Amino acid sequence: MWTVSTVSDNVIPFPAHACRATQGCPHCGTQTNFWRFGRLLWGYCDEHEVRWVAADFGRPAANYNVRSLLENLKFLASFDEVSER
Repeated sequence: MWTVSTVSDNVIPFPAHACRATQGCPHCGTQTNFWRFGRLLWGYCDEHEVRWVAADFGRPAANYNVRSLLENLKFLASFDEVSER
């Protein structure tokens, strides 16, 4: 039986302080670009279609445009996450 207290094995608890930052794509070691969303800096690799947490700043960015944020989140959601735990 599933309950609210049951944690699925594909869920990373928030805050993500237990995650180690990854500096580059695990396949090629490079990155296409970095984007900051809230408190996390995300890196991604176009060639291998993966994304990862590159840094955790501990607090959210002060200024952001909601429309741009949603477009960028939609873009990054198309990549597979490979952040280390």
